[in-house]
Amino acid sequence: MTTKQEQTLSAWFKQFDRAHQLSVSRQLAAVGLVRCLSLVFLILGFYFFALGIHTWIVHQLPFSSDTILKMALCFLVSWLIQGGSHLLVQRYKQGLLIRLEHQLARSLAWQQHALIRQQSPFYWQSLWLKHIPSLVNWCFEYRVQQLVATVMPLLVLAVIFSVNYVIGIGLIFALPVVPLFMIIVGKGAASQHKKHFTALNRLGSLFADRLNALPLLASYQAHNKQSQLLTNASTQLNERTMKVVSVAFLSNTVLDFFATLSVALVAVFIGFTLLGELKIGPEISLHHGLWILLTVPLLLSEMKRLGQVYHQKAEVEAARAPLDKVFGELPPSNHDKQERFTHFFTNKFSVDGLLTGTNVSVTRGDKIRVCGKSGTGKTVLLEALAGQRLASAQLAGTFVWIHQSPLIMPGSLRSNLTVGRVLDDNALRDALHQVELTAWFEVLPKGLDTIMSNYPALSGGEAQRLSLARALLSNADIWFLDEPTAHLPENQHHRLSALIATITRDKTVFWASHKYLPANYFSQHWIISNKHIICCPSEGNCDE
Repeated sequence: MTTKQEQTLSAWFKQFDRAHQLSVSRQLAAVGLVRCLSLVFLILGFYFFALGIHTWIVHQLPFSSDTILKMALCFLVSWLIQGGSHLLVQRYKQGLLIRLEHQLARSLAWQQHALIRQQSPFYWQSLWLKHIPSLVNWCFEYRVQQLVATVMPLLVLAVIFSVNYVIGIGLIFALPVVPLFMIIVGKGAASQHKKHFTALNRLGSLFADRLNALPLLASYQAHNKQSQLLTNASTQLNERTMKVVSVAFLSNTVLDFFATLSVALVAVFIGFTLLGELKIGPEISLHHGLWILLTVPLLLSEMKRLGQVYHQKAEVEAARAPLDKVFGELPPSNHDKQERFTHFFTNKFSVDGLLTGTNVSVTRGDKIRVCGKSGTGKTVLLEALAGQRLASAQLAGTFVWIHQSPLIMPGSLRSNLTVGRVLDDNALRDALHQVELTAWFEVLPKGLDTIMSNYPALSGGEAQRLSLARALLSNADIWFLDEPTAHLPENQHHRLSALIATITRDKTVFWASHKYLPANYFSQHWIISNKHIICCPSEGNCDE
């Protein structure tokens, strides 16, 4: 029987599957059916093996060729079906992983700026490299095993009842102990996994932050104090890890104990019945007794296997909140097919109590410079206009972001540039050339297929230029630029600013920057002061 917690998780994934059109339910049913079919043929093989042993020992006749043929055929078919099920699972897992990564890439491309600054880079790496694979494994390992461990015991019990109802009744009382213990341990494991992820995220974020601040630590001679902080976080993570491992060992040990005890009780009952010491229920032949003895461990092994992958459920419980947050805010599937932006006007504009404005007007092709001191809300305004924050109105159309701290995804350079689209390699190289990344690109070991991990290392300016290259390859008609050249030298800032101005000649642009930009780039200047947006014509003053 499924617990309430499991119902909640299954219902969540069913809704998740429907919302993102993953079509996982049919795949799960297909894999579960194939796995069950493999076990059915294996049980039939045990039947013919037990028949041969019975004939050999009781009737003192050799295995008949017919029995050997049927037994071999059943084992062969079972083995082939099992191999096919493994291939099917790998194929479905790879497909689901690709689809989820594509959805995440769309979400990060759509909200890259508003989203990533809410969490540390280590958090997003964990989401991509840990949580998504955990969800995939849970779908095609735990849930398939759950289906098999539910269907096969019922089927085997039906067969055992037809042979000897006493053994069937005994197993009915013994078998529920296994899933009951898995549920009890699973609740504790889910809690431990959440604490473990929190500790892991804390240590990773702390380490990344201190690594970036090494020059500052050296200036203030704070190495010893920060080393102690890292040591404490590492110790806490080790403690969380050992608790998770302890729960896993406890689960396996108890499952093995109950499984061994159940098989031993069945073996004792059958043995004493065959010896004539027990006369409870129908008479058992050596054929049926040996068949049951071979089948019961198989039944229990499927339940034990469910216990061995039960930690995957705990991992998904821990990953559920982060996945919901990101995948629950995906752009519409027709995001790239929206109508082109034409105009925007509102008498009163407000951003969730953070900003207000009156008579805010934007026409297609406008170039708007957003001005204001640091912390006044320039980034909040851009996020609101893009629909990434709760606001009274937002722009309709497709848009692209370039931010001073752009997201570089842990995939290939190609995937970072295309973001799920199919683009020609020459177009990718041309975009890199335009943003002056040719020298950097030429030393990459695998070119466009180089994985963007710790190597090749990217400076802040290179990351911004890579984000600009990604924007050049998009067909968006609205550009949100939030300090797009913050980490670039002055000369390069002017060159790339001129490139942006040329490329976006027929686009609508919102540009926030503390660096000098020619006034003739812009048709409007929006000044943010005291949480209010002041819209000025092109000749307006943007002096901060």
